[in-house]
Amino acid sequence: SSWSYKFRPCAPRAHSAATLPSACIASTTMAPMKRPAASSASGASKKVAKDPLAAKGDEIAAMLHAAEGFPEAVIHAIATNLDKSLLIPKDQRHAFQEEVVGMIEQVLVSVEKVLQSKAGDAQAKVAGSDSEKSVREQAVLAAEAVIAEKVAAVDAAKAALNEAAGEDAAAKTGMEDAKAEQKTGDAGYVEAAKKKSTLEAMFTDEYSTVKHWNSSNSWKKSVQAVVRICKQFGFEPQLLVSAEPALSKPPAERGSFDNLVLQQLEDQIKSVLQQLGETLSNGEADKAARAGKVESAAARLASAIERFQACKVEVATTSSAVKEAESQCMAARKKLKDFGPELELTTSELETANVELRDCDAVLASFRELQERTSVAPIAAPAVAAELEGEARAVAAE
Repeated sequence: SSWSYKFRPCAPRAHSAATLPSACIASTTMAPMKRPAASSASGASKKVAKDPLAAKGDEIAAMLHAAEGFPEAVIHAIATNLDKSLLIPKDQRHAFQEEVVGMIEQVLVSVEKVLQSKAGDAQAKVAGSDSEKSVREQAVLAAEAVIAEKVAAVDAAKAALNEAAGEDAAAKTGMEDAKAEQKTGDAGYVEAAKKKSTLEAMFTDEYSTVKHWNSSNSWKKSVQAVVRICKQFGFEPQLLVSAEPALSKPPAERGSFDNLVLQQLEDQIKSVLQQLGETLSNGEADKAARAGKVESAAARLASAIERFQACKVEVATTSSAVKEAESQCMAARKKLKDFGPELELTTSELETANVELRDCDAVLASFRELQERTSVAPIAAPAVAAELEGEARAVAAE
């Protein structure tokens, strides 16, 4: 066979200088080799036939050059000097030449191991192709199931978001209604409290002043203030017409009618104050209830807003998960689609590796033959001897 192509092992075995013969590492130039004794001088004038071992030597040299992981200079030295080592018969080699032959064997065996590994890997891939295809098919089915699961999660998240949006809108409306109710209801309570405060202040200040004549300087203003405030509260007009002159007199000058008028005025003031007090007392519970409604509405609104935001995040998260699942499914489908071409390539690589390995075995066989060849020629069969003699005569006649 012809070793015409370049070996490129998939995992070349590394070799260090320590594994090579020291004599070869020391110099990449071959030392002079012992040559066999020349034939007769008379043969020099004849045309010599090509050495039948040259072709095998060329193939071995090509295989040596194809080896990887060895010092390039050393490989070149031993490959270009086979005639000084391997091509010398075994019984004529000295120790150093045997050492070089051993190194040649080491390199050739390393090439064989690389090719064996390459062929073994390819064979394993081809043998496991059915299982590998099934694995890829199952991966596609699993990826598609994940997509369906993620899409369902997105649908559920969107439904929850719509529900949360409705709750959010309802909570906002409820908050607005509670505040409006509180504003309307509290307005009456606030007004009653303001009226009670105004009437109490007038009764204890201006009215007390004019009734007891505490200060002559503020007497007239106090009378006017009492009459004005009483009118604001809707007291009987006739009572106020009679009360103003009675209040304008000093206590010593008031008659029985004046005192009666003032007593009726006091009774009406106290009656209004009592009514306002009852209104405020009764309104406390209603006011607290309205405040409670506003507080509850605010809590519902905060909860609705929080849920709405959480649902928005969930929709975004699940949508992103769908995209990721789709990306993984596309990768799984591509891997399944690539299975056929990959198997064809692996099958081709296996065929190539087997051819290379067969060629390698043939070269190794040639090496073993040359490694053990001696200078004593084996006895040839008659037919073979006659053929060799004929070839020699033909060459001599040229």
